[in-house]
Amino acid sequence: MTIAIIPARGGSRRIPGKNKKMFHGKPIIAYSIMTAQDSGLFDRVVVSTDDADIAEIAEDYGAEVLIRDPKLCADDVGTQEVAKDALVELNITAGLACVIYATAPMISIEQMEIGMESAKLGKRQYAYAVDRDYHDAGQWYWGRVEAFINEVPLDGNSNKVFIPERTICDINTYLDWGRAVEMYAKLQDVVT
Repeated sequence: MTIAIIPARGGSRRIPGKNKKMFHGKPIIAYSIMTAQDSGLFDRVVVSTDDADIAEIAEDYGAEVLIRDPKLCADDVGTQEVAKDALVELNITAGLACVIYATAPMISIEQMEIGMESAKLGKRQYAYAVDRDYHDAGQWYWGRVEAFINEVPLDGNSNKVFIPERTICDINTYLDWGRAVEMYAKLQDVVT
C-alpha cells in the first residue's frame, strides 16, 4: 500500500483559510491533490481535515476525506502525529506513506519519485524534500508506515532529497504567499 496523506486543518494563524485560499484560479490544496493523483505513485490520496469546506474541495478533486479529531488540529500538533492518526483510522499497517503539504503548488512528480525510492531503499525510514542549505522545503516527506505508527522521529532518521530552488516556497505568511504566486507564474511560463 502506498498512500498520500494531505493534512489540511481549517485553522491557520497567519493566513486565515490558507489551505482553501484561491491560488491561480484553484484552491491551493487542489494542486497537492492533483499532483498526487497524476503521479500514479499512490493507491490512495487522503485529505485529513476538520473543515467542511476543505472536505468538499478534496472530494471535488477526487481525494478521500478523513475527518480529523479536533484535538489533532491544535498549533502544536505535528504532521507526523496527523499521519499516524490517518494510518490507524484507515487500518493501514504496512507500505509507504507520503505526507504532502496542502500549500505546495510547485511540487514535482519526479522529485516525489526520488523521495519514494529513497524511503523504500535507503537505510533510514524517511525521506524529505530539502533546499540546498538542508532546510525543509515545505513540500512532502515519505516514510515507512511502520515508522509513522511507531512514532519514529523524522530528525536523524531521514534521507534528504534536494529540490530545485525555483520550486521552493514554504507558505507561512502573506509575503510568502505573494512570492509563491510569482514563482508559480514564472514556472508556468517556462513550461508553456
